[in-house]
Amino acid sequence: MRLLQISAQPHTAGNRIDLTFAHPNPAQFPGVRIVRSEGTHPASPQPASPRQGIVIADTNPAAPALSKIGIGSDGLYRATDTSLKSETVYYYSLFPYSGNPPVYNIDQHNQTACMATAPYAMARQMAELLPALYHRYDLVLPDPNSVASSDRDQGQLRRFLALPGGQLDLFYSFAKSMLDLHNPDKIDARLLPLLAQWIGWPTDFRLAAAAQRQEIRNAPHLYKTIGLIPTVEATVKRSLGIESRTKEFVHNVFRSNQPERLNLWIRQRTIGSTTFTASAAPLSLDFAYEGRPAMARDPDGTLWLFYHTLRKGESHIWSKTFRDDKGWSPSEPLTLGTLPEKHPTAALQKNTMWVFWTTYNAATQSSQINFRTRTNGQWSAIAPVPLTGDAARRLPHAVVDNTDGLWLFWLELAGTQWVLKYNRHDGTAWASTTGTVFPLDAGSEPRVNGAPFVVFHPTDTAQRLWVFWAREEPTGAPNQTRWRIAYRVKASLTFATSDWSVIRTLPAGPADSQDREPSALVGADGNIELFWSSNRNTSWAVWHAILNRSTQTFATVEPVATRPFALREPLPFATASGTLLIYRSNESIVYASTVYGATETVDQRYAGCTSVDTRNQSQIAVRGKFDDFLTYTYDTGQSGQRTDADLYSRDTVGLFVPPPAQESADAIPPQFTAALKQFLPIQVRPVFIREQARIIFSPR
Repeated sequence: MRLLQISAQPHTAGNRIDLTFAHPNPAQFPGVRIVRSEGTHPASPQPASPRQGIVIADTNPAAPALSKIGIGSDGLYRATDTSLKSETVYYYSLFPYSGNPPVYNIDQHNQTACMATAPYAMARQMAELLPALYHRYDLVLPDPNSVASSDRDQGQLRRFLALPGGQLDLFYSFAKSMLDLHNPDKIDARLLPLLAQWIGWPTDFRLAAAAQRQEIRNAPHLYKTIGLIPTVEATVKRSLGIESRTKEFVHNVFRSNQPERLNLWIRQRTIGSTTFTASAAPLSLDFAYEGRPAMARDPDGTLWLFYHTLRKGESHIWSKTFRDDKGWSPSEPLTLGTLPEKHPTAALQKNTMWVFWTTYNAATQSSQINFRTRTNGQWSAIAPVPLTGDAARRLPHAVVDNTDGLWLFWLELAGTQWVLKYNRHDGTAWASTTGTVFPLDAGSEPRVNGAPFVVFHPTDTAQRLWVFWAREEPTGAPNQTRWRIAYRVKASLTFATSDWSVIRTLPAGPADSQDREPSALVGADGNIELFWSSNRNTSWAVWHAILNRSTQTFATVEPVATRPFALREPLPFATASGTLLIYRSNESIVYASTVYGATETVDQRYAGCTSVDTRNQSQIAVRGKFDDFLTYTYDTGQSGQRTDADLYSRDTVGLFVPPPAQESADAIPPQFTAALKQFLPIQVRPVFIREQARIIFSPR
């Protein structure tokens, strides 16, 4: 029911607004309720709080304090709202109703607004400015029954001045209210489009006045953030009323100078749990293309993490520390030499922490193992491991036994073949000046092709040192090999005794899968938990399995996490609360907006370029979707003409929106284009993409 001739006028007496309206069908809706609020029109005839509105009048008032809507001689309905604040705009909604209890008919056209003025006594001030002679002869008083009680003692001149004085009161109130025309909280809602126009903000007339005010207040901040993903998503939500996710396809364009980068991530498994919980953010963005980190605990309980990372084109060893009361520290360099340094390993021998790594000299095409020690909080100078000969050495791994003996394993070039060698330091000196060669297995070469990982078993006196490594195994096809995990065990801690077991292997996965980069720890039950990198499920992931130390058999083999990202180089470390698992990954980083709570931004910048593997179906399945992290050649379209199906380009921004409620619905109105372009750089090409079905359409 739409009421007619709705009007609200300020009364010249001030602090009062008179409302009138015409009712076209009082028989159908005999009752009318008037609700008033500040800032915006009331939305409900039964406001829950004064903030939402106040009922000021009703055709059938329920309380004596509520005004009754009356009918004048001209047939118009009338109501009066008094005791109002001056220079304040009040908003009124009228709700016709019928029945008892009332059933309201809500029509947004039944609204009006008006500013209450103040009585500034302009008539009295004008009278006081007249000479006293006028006051002396202003003696003609009115009929007491024909005027208000306040005018009964006023002469005819004073009553005459009340006519222009009342209008001047109105003028002064309106002039004074102009001081607030810049204030979106106080300005008349009917002037909000003008205020928005001053700052170039398009007004959405579908919104209530309160929402329009909120948009104008936020507009300066939004303008400052043009081009930011949260701002684009906020614009979609504001204009279309739907949630969206925004993706910059620039990071999906292959760059030959940015190969796949593996950052450091961490997962944690608490005691008693069987699953690892992933962290929301990477442990470090110090990336590398390969290389397992190392970890050790110093005498005061601080955890030290060592790894190599690429800085300014060269790899060096960096470190981070962890304390329960301080968390992880910022990264700091351990080495900053002039030669590339990689593959650190660390171990604590009594009160001395040893850190070894590989240093490569490109001029001589040779590598050696250097080390530093930390005692009483001081690092020693960098020195090479004292071994005779100038053979190339690389990929060290250190472990300490229960007699404080430090065992160091490494690969050494013997002729044209890399062999595994080891040595032992008893706290005073090394047992050998050359190291001992990993023995043959029944006359066969162990073929240690990858970095070794050594575990000391504290309770199994017959199986003290467990050495795991990866090697290439022939598949039977010509010139075809696959990486597999092998291991063997040294029975005692006697360095001179070659009491090594036979070589055993981890059961292989699918024929075309690879198993690499093993690491392990001793579980609470005394068995060995083995971790390694594998592409058994087509994506490189961290897998693990329990190795029974008595039967030498593996339990169920399963991945730590099933993600399409690459998870490589695992490092498990036992703590008092459970197990830390540190690994390298090209996983995207998710940022939560500090301005828009529901907005998350996926950042692929630090992952480098992950090329497509046609065998990896889990990665191919994300093509064209929001989670696509692969990189492709530039989409140039057909004959140089691109359509919205050509997503992979530097200027494409994809706005992923949910499907419409109806199949035939046009969810993106054409007028949305102009609003969106205000918050995108001029060179950006927006493309809308349906989240479920890949229906692509452009707002242009």
